[in-house]
Amino acid sequence: MLRQLMIVILGALILAGCNNNNVAPTQAVQNTSGTPAADATAAVPLPTNGPREYGTEEVALPIPGTLIAPVTEEPGAGQPFSQVILNRSGGLQGTPLDVILSADGTLIRNGATSTVSPDVVTQINQMLDQMGFFGMQGVFQGIGTSADVFTYNITVEKPSGAARTVTAQDGYIPPELAALLQVLQGLGES
Repeated sequence: MLRQLMIVILGALILAGCNNNNVAPTQAVQNTSGTPAADATAAVPLPTNGPREYGTEEVALPIPGTLIAPVTEEPGAGQPFSQVILNRSGGLQGTPLDVILSADGTLIRNGATSTVSPDVVTQINQMLDQMGFFGMQGVFQGIGTSADVFTYNITVEKPSGAARTVTAQDGYIPPELAALLQVLQGLGES
C-alpha cells in the first residue's frame, strides 16, 4: 500500500514538472497536524511575462586628464578654505614635497614655517571655486604607476568640516588643476 502511494505521488510530481507554462500548482493543502503551516505560495517564484530587458545605455567615461565640471552648484562655493594640503611623491629623485596652507596665510613647506600674503590665499580660493573642486569629476591618474612620475594628493578642508582629496599624476592633469598645483608647489620656495 505504501509503495503504491509513493508511485502515485512520484507520478503526480513528474506530471507537475511537465506542465507547459512551468507554473507550480497552487492547490490548497489541508493542515491536519494542528500546527500552523507556512504559506505554501510564498516560496513559489512568479513567472515572467516576457523576455528580459537589459539596459543598452553605455557609460561614457571621461578621457583621462579631462576635468568634468560639477553638475550642481557647490554648497560651500565662495566659502574660503580652512586648509589646503599638497603631498607630492615620486619623480626621478624621489624627493617628497609637503605643503600645508592655512586660511590665515600660515604656510608649512616640508616642516619650515612661513607666511603668504592674503592675496595669495584669495587667489587659491578663487582657483578652487572656478574649478568647482568639491564637485569636479574626472580621471587624473593612469593604470599602474612609475617611480619617475609625480603623484599629487591635494586635500582641501572647509571650516564647515567638509574635506575632499584629489589624486593626480603627471600626464593626466587638466589645465585648471595644473595651474593650482603650480601655485601650491611654488609657495615658500627659496
